[in-house]
Amino acid sequence: MTTDRHQLTPTPVRIPPELKEELKGHAKANDRSLNGEILARLRTSLNESPEKGNKQ
Repeated sequence: MTTDRHQLTPTPVRIPPELKEELKGHAKANDRSLNGEILARLRTSLNESPEKGNKQ
């Protein structure tokens, strides 16, 4: 079963304006939406977390 991303409940997050602008720049450079950039970075950070057993 796949979940349509438009059916997900929004999760409001407060992001300081300067961080948001920096993320927008990275999103543009990576040809992603701001949401896509944030998701990619969260997934990467969770996969690299000590809880997963991946130490770098």
